[in-house]
Amino acid sequence: GPYATVVGIFEKQTSDNHPLTITGNGEQRRDFTHVNDIVSGLVSLSRLEHEGEVYQLGTGKNYSINELASMFGGEKKYVPSRPGEAWETLADIKKTTADTGWLPTFSLENYVKDYLAKM
Repeated sequence: GPYATVVGIFEKQTSDNHPLTITGNGEQRRDFTHVNDIVSGLVSLSRLEHEGEVYQLGTGKNYSINELASMFGGEKKYVPSRPGEAWETLADIKKTTADTGWLPTFSLENYVKDYLAKM
């Protein structure tokens, strides 16, 4: 649907040979984090003795939707932005890393390259 993750939408549009649909100007920034990194981060956090602390999981790096679209390549189609959409997400993983040693291992660039290589 329209609120699916943009990576999944771009994968489908690329495989269907459709233009990549970008909402607004495409300069919204996202901290794209692979689900395997989230799981390994949660496992690392589950091993801690803590109560009421806040830990963030992510890559600590964000990309614009335009940058992501350029990784996929092909035609782009801009559509009006949607109300309520966040302008930027970026995890601060310093505390998580300091307390658990956890670091993300998947990169967005490699994920997209691997996806395109399999097509």
